[in-house]
Amino acid sequence: MPKSILSVYFILSILISCTPKPKPFPEEGFTNLADSMEFVLKKYQFYIEEPKFGEWLERNKEKGQTFDEYWSGNIAPTQPTAERNKIYLQLYGDFDKTQLRLMDSVQRFLSIFYQLPIERLESVVLDSTKLDGNNWRNHKNNGFQVKTGFILDSLEKNLPKDGILLVGFTTEDLYPSEKWNFVFGQARLYDRVGVWSMKRFGEVDVINKDTDAFDLALERTCKTAVHEIGHIFSIRHCIFYRCAMQGANNLKELDGHPAYFCPVCDAKIISNLELPLSRRYENLAAFWKNQRQLETSNYYKKSAMQLKRLEVMDN
Repeated sequence: MPKSILSVYFILSILISCTPKPKPFPEEGFTNLADSMEFVLKKYQFYIEEPKFGEWLERNKEKGQTFDEYWSGNIAPTQPTAERNKIYLQLYGDFDKTQLRLMDSVQRFLSIFYQLPIERLESVVLDSTKLDGNNWRNHKNNGFQVKTGFILDSLEKNLPKDGILLVGFTTEDLYPSEKWNFVFGQARLYDRVGVWSMKRFGEVDVINKDTDAFDLALERTCKTAVHEIGHIFSIRHCIFYRCAMQGANNLKELDGHPAYFCPVCDAKIISNLELPLSRRYENLAAFWKNQRQLETSNYYKKSAMQLKRLEVMDN
């Protein structure tokens, strides 16, 4: 195993006091380091509570994915190449100035988190008078909705050659099939495309006037974006710890998840994209402080300080 990946193991392991079975990290090389370091976070910071009735893990009995399983599965993780290294965003719907400002922040967040160039394509208006009748409906409770398959087909056809992935965001409500009332979003992982709706993340009129409502809508959109893009980079739902890669069945459950990856999932993306360590965490801390999300900012700030200590020791 490359030394750089082992270093990621060592450095991120100090953020966890102990691990459940199956162990997310390999055992080799962790015990002495973890025992000798002062933990940044409170004990059990990352542990998932017993899932409540109706929550994702109560309804979905998932296996999870250890770090080793991420790299040793039957299908290699999606990775950027020299020719295919850009994230593209596509907006669908009628975005007002406040929603565009929100998307500007989401784009900035993703560029820091994934450390890849991000480009936004020209917006597409979704007009029911111009859509095939099979691609939209007027739901009795939810009103106008667009079928996810229609947008995913469009994204797949328009994924630029230099794009590692293309994700769509829409102001319209979504549904995957007639059996579903709605869905927050959907992805085709091996086709490297996905689409997510902002419709249920906050009322437009309230977001325009209320700073707290704007901040909440931004946090929800960032969580959804980083989660689904994580899937496209081949990361499965996290079952080990509190993590942005946990599944969610509703907004209440989504709001209870942190806006950061746990060390296991972060180690996957760090090793995949060869990301910087403390500098990336410092930039994420600054981003969330600017968005008035102090709990998330403090997590990254404390973690960056600890990572810096270990980087000095490693050198």
